[in-house]
Amino acid sequence: MTDIIIVGAGGCGREVADWIEDINKIQETWNILGFIDDNKDALKNVPCRYGIIDCITDHVPLKDVRYAMGIANPAVKSQIGPMLVSKGAVFASIIHPSTRIYSEFGLGTGLVTYPNSKIATGCRIGDFVTLQSTILGHDAKVEDYVTVSSSCGITGGVKLGKGCFIGDHACISVGLEVGENAYVGIGSVVIRNVPKDSKVFGNPARVFEK
Repeated sequence: MTDIIIVGAGGCGREVADWIEDINKIQETWNILGFIDDNKDALKNVPCRYGIIDCITDHVPLKDVRYAMGIANPAVKSQIGPMLVSKGAVFASIIHPSTRIYSEFGLGTGLVTYPNSKIATGCRIGDFVTLQSTILGHDAKVEDYVTVSSSCGITGGVKLGKGCFIGDHACISVGLEVGENAYVGIGSVVIRNVPKDSKVFGNPARVFEK
Protein backbone atom coordinates (compact mmCIF):
# COMPACT_ATOMS: atom_id res chain seq x y z
CA MET A 1 0.00 0.00 0.00
CA THR A 2 1.04 3.59 -0.58
CA ASP A 3 1.25 6.02 2.33
CA ILE A 4 -1.11 8.98 2.10
CA ILE A 5 -1.62 12.16 4.14
CA ILE A 6 -4.88 14.09 4.15
CA VAL A 7 -4.63 17.88 3.93
CA GLY A 8 -7.15 19.33 6.38
CA ALA A 9 -8.61 17.65 9.46
CA GLY A 10 -12.04 19.28 9.40
CA GLY A 11 -15.27 17.59 8.43
CA CYS A 12 -14.35 17.31 4.76
CA GLY A 13 -10.95 15.80 5.58
CA ARG A 14 -12.50 13.22 7.88
CA GLU A 15 -14.99 12.31 5.14
CA VAL A 16 -12.10 11.87 2.71
CA ALA A 17 -10.58 9.42 5.21
CA ASP A 18 -13.86 7.46 5.05
CA TRP A 19 -13.75 7.36 1.24
CA ILE A 20 -10.15 6.14 1.32
CA GLU A 21 -11.21 3.37 3.67
CA ASP A 22 -14.01 2.46 1.25
CA ILE A 23 -11.43 2.19 -1.52
CA ASN A 24 -9.33 -0.09 0.68
CA LYS A 25 -12.31 -2.39 1.29
CA ILE A 26 -12.29 -3.20 -2.42
CA GLN A 27 -8.54 -3.14 -2.94
CA GLU A 28 -5.92 -2.31 -0.35
CA THR A 29 -4.42 0.83 -1.85
CA TRP A 30 -3.71 3.47 0.78
CA ASN A 31 -2.14 3.57 4.23
CA ILE A 32 -3.44 6.72 5.95
CA LEU A 33 -0.66 8.32 8.01
CA GLY A 34 -2.90 11.08 9.36
CA PHE A 35 -3.78 14.72 8.69
CA ILE A 36 -1.87 17.95 8.35
CA ASP A 37 -3.70 21.04 9.61
CA ASP A 38 -2.68 24.43 10.97
CA ASN A 39 -5.39 24.11 13.62
CA LYS A 40 -3.90 21.71 16.12
CA ASP A 41 -7.29 21.47 17.87
CA ALA A 42 -9.20 20.50 14.73
CA LEU A 43 -9.84 17.00 16.10
CA LYS A 44 -10.51 18.05 19.69
CA ASN A 45 -13.55 16.19 21.04
CA VAL A 46 -14.08 14.61 17.60
CA PRO A 47 -13.90 10.80 17.32
CA CYS A 48 -11.31 9.97 14.68
CA ARG A 49 -9.02 7.04 13.99
CA TYR A 50 -6.22 9.27 12.75
CA GLY A 51 -4.33 12.19 14.25
CA ILE A 52 -2.79 15.46 13.12
CA ILE A 53 0.85 14.77 12.35
CA ASP A 54 1.99 18.23 11.25
CA CYS A 55 0.86 21.74 10.38
CA ILE A 56 0.26 22.67 6.75
CA THR A 57 2.30 25.88 6.66
CA ASP A 58 5.59 24.33 7.71
CA HIS A 59 5.08 20.86 6.30
CA VAL A 60 7.87 19.44 4.16
CA PRO A 61 6.35 16.90 1.74
CA LEU A 62 7.57 13.38 2.33
CA LYS A 63 9.17 11.30 -0.38
CA ASP A 64 7.07 8.40 -1.69
CA VAL A 65 3.98 9.73 0.14
CA ARG A 66 0.85 10.92 -1.63
CA TYR A 67 -1.47 13.68 -0.46
CA ALA A 68 -5.26 13.97 -0.60
CA MET A 69 -7.12 17.29 -0.55
CA GLY A 70 -9.43 17.29 2.45
CA ILE A 71 -10.56 20.91 2.23
CA ALA A 72 -13.76 22.02 0.48
CA ASN A 73 -13.39 25.82 0.65
CA PRO A 74 -12.27 26.88 -2.85
CA ALA A 75 -10.30 29.92 -1.68
CA VAL A 76 -8.33 27.83 0.81
CA LYS A 77 -7.75 25.05 -1.73
CA SER A 78 -6.40 27.59 -4.22
CA GLN A 79 -3.75 28.68 -1.71
CA ILE A 80 -2.79 25.42 -0.06
CA GLY A 81 -2.82 23.10 -3.08
CA PRO A 82 -0.28 25.02 -5.21
CA MET A 83 1.83 25.86 -2.14
CA LEU A 84 2.28 22.19 -1.27
CA VAL A 85 2.84 21.22 -4.92
CA SER A 86 5.59 23.85 -5.17
CA LYS A 87 7.29 22.13 -2.23
CA GLY A 88 7.12 18.78 -4.00
CA ALA A 89 3.89 17.26 -2.74
CA VAL A 90 2.25 14.78 -5.11
CA PHE A 91 -1.55 14.72 -4.86
CA ALA A 92 -3.67 11.67 -5.52
CA SER A 93 -7.26 11.72 -6.70
CA ILE A 94 -9.63 10.04 -4.28
CA ILE A 95 -12.43 8.55 -6.35
CA HIS A 96 -15.10 6.83 -4.28
CA PRO A 97 -15.77 3.30 -5.63
CA SER A 98 -19.44 4.15 -6.31
CA THR A 99 -18.53 7.07 -8.59
CA ARG A 100 -19.37 6.61 -12.27
CA ILE A 101 -17.00 8.25 -14.75
CA TYR A 102 -17.90 8.36 -18.44
CA SER A 103 -15.85 11.32 -19.63
CA GLU A 104 -13.32 10.71 -22.36
CA PHE A 105 -11.06 13.46 -21.01
CA GLY A 106 -8.40 13.16 -18.33
CA LEU A 107 -9.25 14.21 -14.79
CA GLY A 108 -7.42 16.98 -12.98
CA THR A 109 -4.96 16.57 -10.12
CA GLY A 110 -6.31 16.15 -6.60
CA LEU A 111 -9.91 15.35 -7.55
CA VAL A 112 -12.11 14.09 -4.70
CA THR A 113 -15.48 12.46 -5.40
CA TYR A 114 -18.02 11.45 -2.78
CA PRO A 115 -20.32 8.39 -2.98
CA ASN A 116 -22.66 8.13 -5.99
CA SER A 117 -21.15 10.99 -7.94
CA LYS A 118 -21.31 10.85 -11.74
CA ILE A 119 -19.09 12.52 -14.32
CA ALA A 120 -20.89 12.27 -17.65
CA THR A 121 -19.52 12.02 -21.17
CA GLY A 122 -17.58 15.03 -22.39
CA CYS A 123 -16.95 16.54 -18.96
CA ARG A 124 -13.70 18.39 -18.32
CA ILE A 125 -12.41 18.57 -14.75
CA GLY A 126 -9.71 20.91 -13.45
CA ASP A 127 -7.34 20.53 -10.50
CA PHE A 128 -8.43 20.20 -6.86
CA VAL A 129 -12.11 19.79 -7.66
CA THR A 130 -14.43 18.38 -4.99
CA LEU A 131 -17.67 16.63 -6.02
CA GLN A 132 -19.81 15.87 -2.99
CA SER A 133 -22.25 13.15 -4.08
CA THR A 134 -23.50 14.99 -7.13
CA ILE A 135 -23.95 14.51 -10.88
CA LEU A 136 -22.28 16.43 -13.69
CA GLY A 137 -24.27 16.44 -16.93
CA HIS A 138 -22.71 15.87 -20.34
CA ASP A 139 -20.04 18.30 -21.55
CA ALA A 140 -19.89 20.23 -18.26
CA LYS A 141 -16.67 22.10 -17.60
CA VAL A 142 -15.45 22.39 -14.01
CA GLU A 143 -12.40 24.58 -13.55
CA ASP A 144 -9.73 24.47 -10.82
CA TYR A 145 -10.63 24.55 -7.09
CA VAL A 146 -14.39 24.25 -7.61
CA THR A 147 -16.53 22.54 -4.96
CA VAL A 148 -19.94 21.15 -5.89
CA SER A 149 -21.97 20.15 -2.83
CA SER A 150 -24.35 17.21 -2.55
CA SER A 151 -27.42 16.56 -4.72
CA CYS A 152 -26.87 19.40 -7.18
CA GLY A 153 -28.22 19.51 -10.72
CA ILE A 154 -25.29 20.50 -12.92
CA THR A 155 -26.90 20.05 -16.33
CA GLY A 156 -25.37 19.59 -19.76
CA GLY A 157 -22.86 22.13 -21.00
CA VAL A 158 -22.67 24.11 -17.74
CA LYS A 159 -19.37 25.85 -17.02
CA LEU A 160 -18.27 26.30 -13.40
CA GLY A 161 -15.57 28.95 -13.25
CA LYS A 162 -12.38 28.71 -11.27
CA GLY A 163 -12.88 28.75 -7.51
CA CYS A 164 -16.68 28.80 -7.43
CA PHE A 165 -18.79 27.04 -4.79
CA ILE A 166 -22.14 25.38 -5.46
CA GLY A 167 -24.32 24.78 -2.38
CA ASP A 168 -26.39 21.65 -1.72
CA HIS A 169 -29.41 21.00 -3.97
CA ALA A 170 -28.65 23.92 -6.29
CA CYS A 171 -29.74 23.49 -9.92
CA ILE A 172 -28.13 25.17 -12.91
CA SER A 173 -29.91 25.28 -16.27
CA VAL A 174 -28.38 23.84 -19.44
CA GLY A 175 -25.39 25.65 -20.88
CA LEU A 176 -25.11 28.41 -18.28
CA GLU A 177 -21.90 29.75 -16.77
CA VAL A 178 -21.07 30.37 -13.12
CA GLY A 179 -18.24 32.90 -12.97
CA GLU A 180 -14.95 32.65 -11.13
CA ASN A 181 -15.15 32.71 -7.34
CA ALA A 182 -18.95 32.90 -7.39
CA TYR A 183 -21.09 31.38 -4.63
CA VAL A 184 -24.40 29.67 -5.42
CA GLY A 185 -26.50 29.24 -2.27
CA ILE A 186 -28.25 26.10 -1.05
CA GLY A 187 -31.29 25.17 -3.11
CA SER A 188 -30.84 27.96 -5.64
CA VAL A 189 -32.28 27.58 -9.14
CA VAL A 190 -29.96 29.26 -11.62
CA ILE A 191 -31.65 30.30 -14.89
CA ARG A 192 -29.14 32.92 -16.05
CA ASN A 193 -25.37 33.27 -15.98
CA VAL A 194 -23.85 34.05 -12.57
CA PRO A 195 -21.32 36.94 -12.55
CA LYS A 196 -17.86 36.28 -11.20
CA ASP A 197 -17.23 37.13 -7.54
CA SER A 198 -20.98 37.26 -6.83
CA LYS A 199 -23.29 35.42 -4.43
CA VAL A 200 -26.68 34.24 -5.64
CA PHE A 201 -29.58 32.74 -3.71
CA GLY A 202 -33.19 31.76 -4.33
CA ASN A 203 -35.59 30.48 -6.98
CA PRO A 204 -34.87 31.96 -9.40
CA ALA A 205 -31.39 32.77 -8.16
CA ARG A 206 -30.68 36.47 -7.72
CA VAL A 207 -27.47 38.31 -6.86
CA PHE A 208 -27.36 38.94 -3.12
CA GLU A 209 -23.87 40.38 -2.75
CA LYS A 210 -21.00 41.20 -5.06
